[in-house]
Amino acid sequence: MSQPMGAEASDGGLVVRAGETLKIIHRWGYAPSVDALAKGLLGGSVPPSDLVRALGSQRHIQVQNGLVSLPGHEHLLRRSTERVESHRSLNGDAWSVARQFATDLASLCPFVHCVAVCGSLASGGYTASDDLDFDLFVESGTRYLTFLLATVVGLKYSWRYRKRRLSPVHQVWSLPKLICINVVWSDDEINPFIRRDADVAFELLRNQPVFGAAYFDRVCRANGWVASYFPQLYDLHRLDGVHVKLSLSSRLLRSLGRRPLVLHAMENFSRGIVWSLYHFVQWTRRRDPEAVRRTEFLRKVKWPYEILQD
Repeated sequence: MSQPMGAEASDGGLVVRAGETLKIIHRWGYAPSVDALAKGLLGGSVPPSDLVRALGSQRHIQVQNGLVSLPGHEHLLRRSTERVESHRSLNGDAWSVARQFATDLASLCPFVHCVAVCGSLASGGYTASDDLDFDLFVESGTRYLTFLLATVVGLKYSWRYRKRRLSPVHQVWSLPKLICINVVWSDDEINPFIRRDADVAFELLRNQPVFGAAYFDRVCRANGWVASYFPQLYDLHRLDGVHVKLSLSSRLLRSLGRRPLVLHAMENFSRGIVWSLYHFVQWTRRRDPEAVRRTEFLRKVKWPYEILQD
């Protein structure tokens, strides 16, 4: 067994790990707090005090008002400060809506294994102008059917919160697109994952299941490669935040799903509708440079898992 590193070597290692982690986080457009960075470090979590000590011994990583950034990303500090303050007052209501959506979707769709919150709500930077981001884990052969059902359920929340003003990126005509499905992962795509890099591992680290926590844990255990990036993912104790009672519609879909030809037809039909909806939404945003850039970024970092990339 190797001997423990001295304080200087240990601090140097922490600085390198912090820098590499910040590169990933900055790509998503925010600067983390010291506590969040210490918790989500590549290579494993450390006490925040250890990270503060290590960062205090160098100059190329900036710490300001409890937030951390790399050179060239200082502009994220002010934006993230405002987000952290907003998150403290708004995240309770947002989590309540997230749990309601997860309950509605899982009650309607029997093919959903797990509904996980991600994005700004999961990372601690939620604002009133944000949408609610989710990753879904579903049965093989039901990716588009589930996405379509999630979109239909999401319309309920767009109407219920129709007076809410989200950022233009999250608006579709006059309605807020409050519910955003980031990724739909099916069984055949995650056992194991095709991509095995730090960005996919980071996405899993940010996932906070509100339904299907036990399934999510099994996915993590089946993909031990994630431990080479974020071993702390395996130390978390997760519990479902909702309890689901299957509806009549869910039972009917489950019955139809046992017939391969019928399920295949429903999936193909759903894919056609999803294709039309996706391109319609992109058409409405074609004159918004920020929305176009955001879409291109997401399609790149999520490849090949984003919808319509199969």
